[in-house]
Amino acid sequence: MAKVYSVLPFELGGLRFALPAAHVLRVLPTLPHQPLPAAPAVIRGLALLQGQLVPVIDLARRLGLPTPAFGLWSHCIWLRSTQRELLLPVERSAPVRELAGELHALDRLQASDSPLAGVLQAEDGLLLLHDVEALLSAVDEQALAQALAQHAQH
Repeated sequence: MAKVYSVLPFELGGLRFALPAAHVLRVLPTLPHQPLPAAPAVIRGLALLQGQLVPVIDLARRLGLPTPAFGLWSHCIWLRSTQRELLLPVERSAPVRELAGELHALDRLQASDSPLAGVLQAEDGLLLLHDVEALLSAVDEQALAQALAQHAQH
């Protein structure tokens, strides 16, 4: 029997991606954010969300894609990894879907620190599935922790 994946599909830079639904807290309208000095380049800044400062990740930059201009109808995916909560601005998101099938590996096609877990087949095409724990590289995670610590001291 095929494994079933519960995913939140989204679009970024003209590509179709998905996140495991178990890591998604909520999909929100685009939120304003402020730059975070000394943060890694993949962090757009910090947003205030329910009284807490949440890092905003630039996934397009992380993937080596041009960062799109986010508009009024863009979304922010609020998600949780084991390390922290993050906001992920995307051009569009879709409702959570259940996809049965095989997760096709991308081992030969990607760098070892890639946040992509593999490819899922949907009725309407392919979705690149992200590993939420790898959205930030180990180096970026450490740099973000240091930048947040410096920010807390001010």
